[in-house]
Amino acid sequence: MFRRQLYHAITFILIGVVIFLLLRGRSEEKERETQNIRSQTIASEPSSPVRAILPRDLEIVDAEVSWTRNPDEKDASAAHHAITIRNTGGGSYVGLWLRMEYNDEKGTPVEIRTYEVNDPLPPGGTLRVSDIAIDGLPDTASDFHAAILSADLEL
Repeated sequence: MFRRQLYHAITFILIGVVIFLLLRGRSEEKERETQNIRSQTIASEPSSPVRAILPRDLEIVDAEVSWTRNPDEKDASAAHHAITIRNTGGGSYVGLWLRMEYNDEKGTPVEIRTYEVNDPLPPGGTLRVSDIAIDGLPDTASDFHAAILSADLEL
């Protein structure tokens, strides 16, 4: 008899503690919500450039590469690029990101690098970037493919 009363008493206390914790959690959550509403400030952000991902009006007209190889060291090849980009659209661009994919003799990609060009590119204009140097390429890299990842519209 005593065991049954003890069991019911402990169960009753446990249920009471669970209900207390649930109610306390709900009231604290309501308090946090009201504090967040009161302390929330509205700030205006300055205008930022719009980024075009894979812009269709930018095309790579010419892409040249010259290789510098050091046979004594592994991954010591360097590529020096001269890339010409044409803007066929009506907007002006700045902050172009190029993606250079280096392939081996079989055409399998061995390295992918990105390079940022900060020169402006007006509508209908061309931009020749001849100072792109990429170091630390694998010795197996023998060919490359360049593409434009993104560009910021100039405001």
